[in-house]
Amino acid sequence: MKYGAHFLILILLLTIFQACAPPVENNVGEGPESPTYLSDTLLASAITGIPEFATGYEHQAMVLGTFHFNRSSDGSDVVASNHIDVMNSQSQRQIEEIVAEIVVDFMPTVIAVEWRPSFQPKIDSLYQEYLKGNWKLVKNEAFQIGFRVAKALDLATIHCVDNRPPQPDSMNEIDDWDMYAESLGQTEAFKEYDVDNKAFNDYMDEMLSALNLRQYLQLVNSPEHLKRYKALSFTGLVNLGQNDTYVGADLTGNWYRRNTRIFTNVRSLCESKSERVLVIYGAGHKWALDEIFDGSPEFELVQPFL
Repeated sequence: MKYGAHFLILILLLTIFQACAPPVENNVGEGPESPTYLSDTLLASAITGIPEFATGYEHQAMVLGTFHFNRSSDGSDVVASNHIDVMNSQSQRQIEEIVAEIVVDFMPTVIAVEWRPSFQPKIDSLYQEYLKGNWKLVKNEAFQIGFRVAKALDLATIHCVDNRPPQPDSMNEIDDWDMYAESLGQTEAFKEYDVDNKAFNDYMDEMLSALNLRQYLQLVNSPEHLKRYKALSFTGLVNLGQNDTYVGADLTGNWYRRNTRIFTNVRSLCESKSERVLVIYGAGHKWALDEIFDGSPEFELVQPFL
């Protein structure tokens, strides 16, 4: 096993310290000469001595989870029956307030949105027409929030960073999930959380009519919602599979795969070592993207100002 030079020096100094210390008649006690004290000191020094990254990146990432403003393009697994009218005067005023807060408090240098890179020329064209006053913002969070923030900060454009990896091959062989679960003897594991998860989805649907736009964005970006939404990926379907065929686990892994690719696309947009990136994405992505950005040594995760 190889150790870093700093750790070896630490071991050497502690060895010399122990050798020079006066003999102790018994090993009981927690004084500076006791084995327990020395062991704790070594552990504390080992922990604080873990080498830090020295590459010098100081990026910040803010993932703003949203509902899809244009319900007709909502590709979520659960499409709400209720919806917030993002074009009425109250919603428009709240969007403008959120935009102003992001501009003042975060001042993003890069804006990333849930469109695939193949749409970048179209997004660039629409943005230029918007800047000229020739195009009115339509129902889409990338436009309503992204374009407004970009214009206020004189950014060149917003960036399309989405990715859709193919579904696992194991899925293609399944026509009926209930029958497949029954064939594996896993119906109980597959269905165990159906009632709980339906209650959650129904509740979030109800909140679309009970809350206004800003309140709903506050709800879906809250730690409580993120934890509960994350549980959807780790109950029910994730348990479906056996031996070398883990269909449910592969689907959950594919969700990480997609979000990791999104992270990679965002990271590639950082031209300096200190960018502030606003990521505007469907709220279902937020828990995964937060985990990934928080795990990167290059980014500090910043929560939305809502």
